[in-house]
Amino acid sequence: MTGSRFRRDERGNMAVLFAFGFAVSAMVSALAVDAASLYHERRVLQAGVDLAAISAATDPARAAEIAQSVLTGAQLLAPASTDGLTVLAGRYDPTEPVIADRFTPGKTPHNAVSVTLNRPGRLYFASSFATVPILRASGIASVTPEVSFSVGSRLASLNEGLANAILSALLGTTVSLSVLDYRALAAARVDALDFLDALATELGVTAGSYDDLLATHAGTRGVAATLAGLAHGRAHSALMLLATAGAGANVDLGKLIDLGRLGRLELGSAGAADLSLSVLELLSAAAALGDGNRQVSLNLGAAVPGLVSLQLDLAVGEPAQGGAWFTLGPMGTIVRTAQTRLRLRAELLGGPTLLGAGVKLPLWLDLAPAEARAEAATCPTTVAPQGSATIAARPGILRLSVGEMSDASLADFGVPPSAAPVRLIDILLLRVTGAAMVELAQTTPVRLNFSSADIAAGTMRTARTETLVASLSAMLLDRLDLTVNVSGLGLSPPHIIAQTVRALLVPFAPLIDNTISGTLSALGLGLGEADVRVYGVRCDRAVLVG
Repeated sequence: MTGSRFRRDERGNMAVLFAFGFAVSAMVSALAVDAASLYHERRVLQAGVDLAAISAATDPARAAEIAQSVLTGAQLLAPASTDGLTVLAGRYDPTEPVIADRFTPGKTPHNAVSVTLNRPGRLYFASSFATVPILRASGIASVTPEVSFSVGSRLASLNEGLANAILSALLGTTVSLSVLDYRALAAARVDALDFLDALATELGVTAGSYDDLLATHAGTRGVAATLAGLAHGRAHSALMLLATAGAGANVDLGKLIDLGRLGRLELGSAGAADLSLSVLELLSAAAALGDGNRQVSLNLGAAVPGLVSLQLDLAVGEPAQGGAWFTLGPMGTIVRTAQTRLRLRAELLGGPTLLGAGVKLPLWLDLAPAEARAEAATCPTTVAPQGSATIAARPGILRLSVGEMSDASLADFGVPPSAAPVRLIDILLLRVTGAAMVELAQTTPVRLNFSSADIAAGTMRTARTETLVASLSAMLLDRLDLTVNVSGLGLSPPHIIAQTVRALLVPFAPLIDNTISGTLSALGLGLGEADVRVYGVRCDRAVLVG
């Protein structure tokens, strides 16, 4: 009897244990299912918050509105709800050594946004015996402004004459444009992507990206024809003359324009960015970069009393590697001009003191590439719709010397020209030699600030070498070291001859300055100066940083 009752109790206990085990197993299974569901929900929440942060960072002024809209679209927030949402605009500094301190909420100018969202998780099986967990996701996204800018843009001040002759020679034409033609070309604007789309059609290119097109060459006549198709009025007529005259030269398009990441866009994407350029700047840059006649020789005549002749020879070198004439890119992006060399050979009438001998004045100028680097920028806002930018510019080092330069030296930019004394007068009884050099260099970059209004107006700013004086040639001639050798009777003493030569040369300093300045202006350059223009600031490329 006792044994029978024991067996019944044992069977009852086993049933209880079995039921308990089943309940525990069911609970564990429910928790496992809910845990997997919560893990998936957390991943979805994080993905939505990351997308909201990236979207909001492109316009920090509207960060809260944008983040809420993105999260609503992802069905992570109810329409018009901000429950559990925290959005903070601030500044992200990647150079801060402590990672946690890199984002500072509220600090201006804003370049980053932090988005945090808290929301209850969903329990499908364990809701009756477990507390509903709160899921949390946060993300920080920062935007790196990209600046479109160029260096060397003095062309709006061009007029006919010397500049006309140089541009015509570089373009391989014989067409003379008037002052009004140049003004029309300087005023005409063209969108960079529109230009490249039209140029692709001109070249018969029907597929590929802008980078693919920029890896090719185009003739300067084709460039002029493409610009003519986009221009109107007097600018159109002037460009058509340039497009139909002369042999032209080939241009490496990659040295003309660098679109940065926009270069990966497919041809035909005009309208994706506003990159408005001056037609004259674009045309002149193409002329200077052409691989045809990169040397120009001009006889400037002798219209000045006392001047027998003035011969100008110009050589344009390859731009330094690492930057096109126009570029779009993040901080640190660089644009450079080409190295330029000038040779001037002037001959002046002598007087009785010099036995009627003519005075020859050979000069050369070596101008290293000017450089401009994007140093800082702020994104467009409702108050400043164009954003702002700071460009660090360094004018090219220049050397002006009294000296001879051979044709080989003029074209060989790898070898510095000679500064050895040269013969100014060389006749039977009289020999005068001279030597002088002026070298100017800007060792530290000059910071040029462009406001939103400056960018909208297309304002050009100039970085000037701080040591530059009003007349470079006057400085050179003032330093002229003359050596006089007299080998006959009846001649004036050497110091009188030296004074006479110096007095003869000094009045021509303004003519030399104007000739050099006009020549460089035709290339968009300046003596000891770098002209910079900012076309826009883009902030549509945000990345997660936290």
